[in-house]
Amino acid sequence: MKKIAILSLLTFVLFTAQSQNQNPTQNVCAGTTENYNITTALSGSTFAWTITPASGGTIIGTGNNINISWCITPGIYTVQVIETSSFGCIGDPKTVAVTIVPVPIANAGSDIVLCASSGASITLSAATVTNATSQSWTSSGTGSFNNNTSLNPVYTFSATDFTAGTVSFILTAFGSSPCGNDADTVTYTISTAPQLTLSSNSSICETFTLNLNSNIPGSTYSWTGPNSFTSSIQNPTVTNAIPLMSGTYNLTVSNIPGGCPNVTGNTNVVVNPKPTTSPIWHN
Repeated sequence: MKKIAILSLLTFVLFTAQSQNQNPTQNVCAGTTENYNITTALSGSTFAWTITPASGGTIIGTGNNINISWCITPGIYTVQVIETSSFGCIGDPKTVAVTIVPVPIANAGSDIVLCASSGASITLSAATVTNATSQSWTSSGTGSFNNNTSLNPVYTFSATDFTAGTVSFILTAFGSSPCGNDADTVTYTISTAPQLTLSSNSSICETFTLNLNSNIPGSTYSWTGPNSFTSSIQNPTVTNAIPLMSGTYNLTVSNIPGGCPNVTGNTNVVVNPKPTTSPIWHN
């Protein structure tokens, strides 16, 4: 019985000693600065701190209380400290394993101009999430998502969304502990379908320059008109106009920013002939 009791006591002592000499693995967020210290340092001792692999971070400071600026590369690293007393006695190394947890990154995509007449629903696209456990979308609008935890959900606009001018969509990437969350915003600027307005400097005289004008920029243009006239620029000019150029000029505007539908319009032009003056006769 005495042998069993002694063996049990010895096992407990060894287990306790081992437990006191071991620290649990710690998690830190990539790119952060964390504090590490020895609280029971002897007076006059010096401390040698190391990180393995050394690329894991940068040690800031000396003594028994330091900071480590961790790198952004995920992985498991070991922090070790060796204490040397003022008498030159070297203590046993103390270590702690540190796991660098990657920072979550959310990318909601690029801002978009949306035509109010192009449809009541959109699919949020060009969005990526990395190093996250999950993601979620929220909106400044009053519409609804089909599934706001999907990476590319469908959002259905409400009637008030189209009068708001802009609707923002926030993509949140949820990170692993101890890292926090990351959020990114994409803004949809809602425009109404433009009204096409055409004009010219008509009426003009023969040999003058004809100027045609339209009011929708940044689109594709298709002009047609009298005397086989065609043009693909927004505001074309025609030099040395002749009367055969009189008539109706038509324009179709396509590829309007925001996905608005094509619009068409026309304007009338008059080119007045120059007078045909008879020769001068002398009686």
